[in-house]
Amino acid sequence: MLKRLSRHKKHLPKRVLLIAALLAIYMLAVAIAVVPALLQANRLQSQARQADEALTVLLAAKEAKRKEPVYVNLPGAEPVWAIVEDYTRPDSLWTVINKDRSIPTSYIPSDLKIPNVEERQDKSTQERSVRAVIIPHLEAMFADAKAEGHNLMIGSAYRSASLQQLYFDNYVAASGLELANQYSAYPGESEHQTGLATDISTVSRQCYLEECFTSTEDGQWLASHAYTYGFILRYPKGKEAITGYQFEPWHYRYVGVELAGALQKSGLTLDEAWPYLQSALQTLKANGAI
Repeated sequence: MLKRLSRHKKHLPKRVLLIAALLAIYMLAVAIAVVPALLQANRLQSQARQADEALTVLLAAKEAKRKEPVYVNLPGAEPVWAIVEDYTRPDSLWTVINKDRSIPTSYIPSDLKIPNVEERQDKSTQERSVRAVIIPHLEAMFADAKAEGHNLMIGSAYRSASLQQLYFDNYVAASGLELANQYSAYPGESEHQTGLATDISTVSRQCYLEECFTSTEDGQWLASHAYTYGFILRYPKGKEAITGYQFEPWHYRYVGVELAGALQKSGLTLDEAWPYLQSALQTLKANGAI
């Protein structure tokens, strides 16, 4: 028994060395198989981090471009910061409506409200309404005018396409199509449908919706001050061939204080300003702002 144990002890170191050698070979094989995979994983992680960083930079640049100010540069006026809207939509403050650019007759502004100003009480609730967004400016203008002794009154504000059709048909019956088309619009071609335009007169109705309104003190105050509240005289004298309508010293359209001031300085009508607005719109779209 003792002899067998002795022989076993004698051969033990060789077995241990063999097992150790085999273990070393196994670990080397594992390392050969695993290390490249680990290196590949590290490379992929590094590439993923670089891609994430590049995407972050790209998105930041895109967002900066989206927020980049765009200006409308009318001749003779200071640059106007372009509002971020699609001006081809009927609900844009800068939409341009005329005989060449109509809006859907189905369009009805979603924010129509009656302003707290003098109005013709014999008109319907709708025709006494304007878009809520212009009410603070309209009320301020009427209040300031009154403080200076001018009692302004809205004669007609929002008109649906069906109401515009009624007006137009009556004018055609009274004056004939050719003449009526000089002072009234077809349905879909009227600014009144936007809720941004109003026919303004005085409580006394002196020269009510007549050209002589321009010679009254109220009409003169309005012509001199309306743009400071964001309203423009939409159909000025001498621009009939451009606007397509006769001179209407009572028809005012809201476009915002900045653009109204620029139009006042440039002497352009909204129709003439349209190419400049289009240019700004194209840039906004290219920048991803719209």
